[in-house]
Amino acid sequence: MHRTSVALVGFMCAGKSTVGRLLAARLHKTFVETDTLVEQKAGMPVAQVFSSFGEQRFREMEADVVADVATMQDAVIACGGGVVLRRSNVERLRASAVVVYLDVSPEVVLQRLGPPSDVRPLLSGEDREERVLQLIQQRRPVYLSSAELSVDTSRMSPGAVAGSIETLLRDYERTHREE
Repeated sequence: MHRTSVALVGFMCAGKSTVGRLLAARLHKTFVETDTLVEQKAGMPVAQVFSSFGEQRFREMEADVVADVATMQDAVIACGGGVVLRRSNVERLRASAVVVYLDVSPEVVLQRLGPPSDVRPLLSGEDREERVLQLIQQRRPVYLSSAELSVDTSRMSPGAVAGSIETLLRDYERTHREE
């Protein structure tokens, strides 16, 4: 199957949604966001899914959504930060999409997060800074092994990141012709 979609993975606040919308417009592709699709499916915000049913149920719903979006053609898929935690999600995405990791420093995540809120269930409670460092440290190797391309978004505008991805995709397509 020829891969016509792009899946953006990375930690929260890396810019997946913002960059994804810009990239989709630049590439004339459909933009979809896995967290939004989970919310539609659940009929409630992600934070409420976490509090009502727990992370495990959220991850199951997320996997169902990934299975659906992985069948799409010509899409830019902004994936929730934990999508890569299930290998089956990564395999499904890579079957139809080039996976791009949007890297971001912990310091920039904390700046972009703003004041504490219940919107990010994995970061609620005490020691938010420590939790961000811990989660990024745990997930970065998984993001890197899941993705075919990578861009550090820490010091770039969303438009510059989208442009960088567009260039990387052109180069990637030239050197990785599908059989």
